[in-house]
Amino acid sequence: MKKTLNGIKRNTSIPEARRAGGRPAELLNQRSLGETESWGTRLPDAASCVRRPAQDHGPCFIIKDHYSDCPMPKIFVIVVSYNGERWIRDCLGNLLESQIPVEVIVIDNNSTDRTVSIVENEFPKIDLIKQGANLGFGRANNIGIGRALDRHADYLFLLNQDAYVYPDTIGKLLSVHQNNDDYGIISPLQLNGSGTELDMLFKKFLSNSYPPEIAMGIENGRLEPAGLLPVRFINAASWFIARSCIDKVGLFDPLFYHYGEDNNYSSRTQYHGFKVGVTPMAAIRHDKVHDLSKNALLLRQIHLVPLCILLDLRKNIVTAFLLVFWKFLGYGWKAMSQRSPQIAMCTLKELKWMARNFSLVARSRKTSKIPYIRN
Repeated sequence: MKKTLNGIKRNTSIPEARRAGGRPAELLNQRSLGETESWGTRLPDAASCVRRPAQDHGPCFIIKDHYSDCPMPKIFVIVVSYNGERWIRDCLGNLLESQIPVEVIVIDNNSTDRTVSIVENEFPKIDLIKQGANLGFGRANNIGIGRALDRHADYLFLLNQDAYVYPDTIGKLLSVHQNNDDYGIISPLQLNGSGTELDMLFKKFLSNSYPPEIAMGIENGRLEPAGLLPVRFINAASWFIARSCIDKVGLFDPLFYHYGEDNNYSSRTQYHGFKVGVTPMAAIRHDKVHDLSKNALLLRQIHLVPLCILLDLRKNIVTAFLLVFWKFLGYGWKAMSQRSPQIAMCTLKELKWMARNFSLVARSRKTSKIPYIRN
């Protein structure tokens, strides 16, 4: 059941910035507090923020005069690259323009284009970890997360190679988390490549938790952004993760190669008592065209949904098995009704994989319940 959004207010009129022709990306990227206030709630730079007293029901932050009074946490950005020469230069260049200091780790999954040479020659200070094979999204991120934890990271920001931050993105994410430390994962708004509207896939996932009017209101400026919108899941194109979450939840499950690992991690995060949320106070641009055709989405669902359900610790094992059984019946019916050999073959392939790897699935479900112990 979709829930209403109590934390968002409806403006009686379009904000001044919207009437002046501002777009979401332009409004979110304003640097002065006066400019950002015209679009939504005012949020100062993270480095100069402290928590207000609990009895004060005004804005969430006050500004400190001296940065030294607020020690800056160590924030590591993890970027997994694979044949990303089209995006990697802008991705890393924008990160280096962040208003607060970050350390960047790039894990390259054996790219065959110029991605590695661009990083080595143009960004020599960035920590590049080259792999001899394509490990997929989750396993490659695990390597970067491990490196960051060894270097005493307080926060990690997982960013796709085709995503670009604004100068204030990471600072605003930090500010939001410091005032909502019960959240393990926070995502900024994910805009499209040009920054003119919400990314299509992001909007789809947001609509799973809120009515479509919420996304529409954010896009057209008729809704003031609240601090956080709790969700069951949001895709991992840009995840800001607290160290406390990783210390308890652990790393990505290696059973997932590409896609699905973020869904699994979200469910584990919530099982261990943390929340997952989206903040409209910050944004990134995601320069990707998604294939949202019905057939493409169905094939991906067949590949991922049964495994995600079985490993969802929020469901008891009996409920999970019944749901998976029902899902496979539904996929079989669609294959027959649509007379689709492709759907039938994909369904049989996943059933065979599930049968061969059932012991791994059971072991993963069992170990995921235990707080993470790092070797």
